[in-house]
Amino acid sequence: MDMKSVQTFILAAEHENFRIVAERLFITQPAITFQIRQLEKELGDKLFIKQGRNVYLTEYGRVFYHEAKKLVDQYNKSKAALNRHKQGFLKTIRLGISPMLADTILPSVIHKYIDLHPNVEFSISVKESIDLIKAVESREVDLGLSCMPGYANITSIKFHEEPVSLICKHDGYDAESGPIIDAVHLLEENIIFTDNHPVYWDALKRQLNELIPNLRFMKVNQSHITKRFVLEGIGVSFLPKSIIHKELMEGRLLEIPINAFTPPKAAMYIIYKHEHVVDNELTDFITNVYYS
Repeated sequence: MDMKSVQTFILAAEHENFRIVAERLFITQPAITFQIRQLEKELGDKLFIKQGRNVYLTEYGRVFYHEAKKLVDQYNKSKAALNRHKQGFLKTIRLGISPMLADTILPSVIHKYIDLHPNVEFSISVKESIDLIKAVESREVDLGLSCMPGYANITSIKFHEEPVSLICKHDGYDAESGPIIDAVHLLEENIIFTDNHPVYWDALKRQLNELIPNLRFMKVNQSHITKRFVLEGIGVSFLPKSIIHKELMEGRLLEIPINAFTPPKAAMYIIYKHEHVVDNELTDFITNVYYS
């Protein structure tokens, strides 16, 4: 079956007007009619009926329209796969990653891995950790890099753990001449941005409320937005060290020691459902690169 004719039929079915289709495809209207008749001859039934200058899908045509879209979709996927093979790509890894990790480890990991494995192609989806687990469950992605472990039949491998720090906007003083900032006073006097991590905030809010009654909390569910708000001096928050490393080094954020309780730790997980779709070389590489 000629895919060009099938694609022409799909346009004709959507417009029910051969003239419009001819204009869109930059061919003559008789050429459209010829392609449709060839399809009808191959399929053995009428796809359109003509009434005056108008054409309408037959019942058979309506059924074929849905099948034709599936044919073209599969054709395009197969053609893309063949083109990737011609270009030297021998494998495609569907990788899902949480926004927090996409902003920290992903560029370095992907860059180094592609340098070593130029025949591997990545398809990357950025999703919140809870949605990422669902994507692994439904096999939308082969492998996930998540801030929280999977559940039920999802395999989880913890590949990194790091401290969470209380941070505020830099006060402009150097370490020697600046005043000492008391963590409790800082928390009492500022809005605390919460819920930017899917794991540690429930327990952390309980600890904070036990330590200091009547704190002002504001939910901000994205870590990079939280960091932006803190940089603007709107409030303070607790963020994993990897998220704030650059800003600490540049002197735009301050890390405030807190002695009243032990802050939590944030972990990173590789999650997957089926062993046979997982590239074990990639999972080993992620672990080793991040620790190196």
